[in-house]
Order: sequence, then C-alpha cells, then structure tokens
Amino acid sequence: ALEVTGPDGTRSYTLDELKALPATEGYGGMKSSTGRITPPTNVKGVLLADIFADVGGAPDDMAIGVTAKDGYEMTISVAQLKSGDFLTYDMATGDEIDYDGTLQAMVAYEIDGKPIDPNADGPLRLAIVSAERNQVTDGHWWVKWLNKLAVKPVEQEWTLVLAGALTEEMDRATFETGAAEGCHGQDWKDAEGNTWTGIPLYLLVGRVDDDNVHEGPAYNRDLAEAGYDVEIVTSGSGTITVSSKTMYYNKQLLVAYRMNGEELPEEYWPLRLVGDGVDAAQMVGGIGEIKALLPAQ
Repeated sequence: ALEVTGPDGTRSYTLDELKALPATEGYGGMKSSTGRITPPTNVKGVLLADIFADVGGAPDDMAIGVTAKDGYEMTISVAQLKSGDFLTYDMATGDEIDYDGTLQAMVAYEIDGKPIDPNADGPLRLAIVSAERNQVTDGHWWVKWLNKLAVKPVEQEWTLVLAGALTEEMDRATFETGAAEGCHGQDWKDAEGNTWTGIPLYLLVGRVDDDNVHEGPAYNRDLAEAGYDVEIVTSGSGTITVSSKTMYYNKQLLVAYRMNGEELPEEYWPLRLVGDGVDAAQMVGGIGEIKALLPAQ
C-alpha cells in the first residue's frame, strides 16, 4: 500500500502493517481550489513521524516527497511538518484564519469511521488534522491515492504573482498541485528532446481575468477574443509580451516548472515560458509575475 524511503533505506508497508503502527485520530477537512468546503470529520491514520521511524527518520533540514499512484507529487518540508504551519480556513465561511491549535500530517486510512474508498480517494491519503473540529486546511495538502513517501532535499520556495481584474500570489505548492497529471498539467517537448512540464499560460490568466477564479470555464473567452496583451515579468530578462490571441486555448504554451522531471536549472528557475506560438527570445526564465493588461470594461 505504501513505499517509504528514508536515510536508512526503503520499506514497503501493506495496509495491515500500517494499521499495526501507532494510530492517531483527529479532525480534518479541506477547502478546494474552487472554494468548496469539505467539513471536518474524524480521521484516523499514522503520523508521518511514526512511519519514518523504521527508515532512519526525517532530518529537520530535509523535506518529504509525497507521491500518488497517478503520478502526482508534492513536497512538504520537515520543518513545516513539525511546526504544523498549514494554511487554515474557517469551516463555515472559508475565510483564512490564524489557527492557534496544533496541526499534524498523517497517512489516513479511515475517514468518519470508514475505510477510504480505493476507487475514489484511497485506500490511503494525506490528511491534516487537529484535536478539535474547528478548522479546515487547504485541499492541495490532502493528496489522494497516496502510495510513496520519500525524504528528499528541501526545494526553495517561490511565489508567482498573477495580476489582472484580480491579483493572486500563487505559492510553489499551489502551482505544483495545478500542474499535476490529471489536473491542469501539460508537457511540451523542445527541438532538443527536452520535456517541459507546467500549466498552460491561458489557464493561469484565467484565474485573474475576471471574478471567476476556477469554476467552470474560468478563462474569459470574450475578453481574449477582443484582444489584450499579457506581460511576463522576469527577475533578470526583463519583460516580454504575449497576445491573448497567441495564448487562446493554447495548451502547448506553458509556464513550466520542471524540465525532464527535475527542478529547472538555475538560469530558468523557478518558472520558464516555453511552447508553441512564441520564439526562442520569448522563452524567458526567472518568471515572477504575469500581468494581464485587460481592456476597460
């Protein structure tokens, strides 16, 4: 059910073997990227610290790679796990709150007293829980179909600013969630055979081109067809401009965060524009902001 890799090697656990480890229960719920609230309920499983005990633990200066059977992967620093520093929301309104209680990350195998359906989300998923039923956490932490955990070096954090009718500061974990296979992730292969992975530019702009962030067709086609420019602002290469008509439903024009499955080289880190519809000079790296210069409405 679960493969765990630590400093001392790798161990594979069956579901029964996981259930034989010290169990922890708490209350957890989530807020999805669309704003949908799943209210907190009783969750049972094994804390990550207890799982890693048999493979040498998880050093404070490292991170945990969390992988699902569909190929989705995200990373949590061990420092964040130990501090319980997860974004929390009011369980009724969905508004962001400062939470004073303790939050813990676990590999969950039961929710509301029932095994997690392997055809839906399980049999294992990551969960963030507290002792009280009084908060929900960001949904991108609740990785379903969890099947691998591995100690790995910490990746440097970054933020992508999206600006248009709205402004959003998207952190690395949120971008990685959107770039996952089965979500919005896309690949593009360059002439040298390198595979770049990321999110189509039009989908990122669609989060801020009007007040519809994610529901249904969030990308405003009417505005795109009317025409506007999108500025890609970088840390070292200045600013380049892409027209809305170039990016219009162009799934092969990506803001990439991976090359051949690895973090981008320093010259392009953390994000690079690549793909069809732009020339080599426009494939800039070091992207920190994307600005949609929308027409007046």
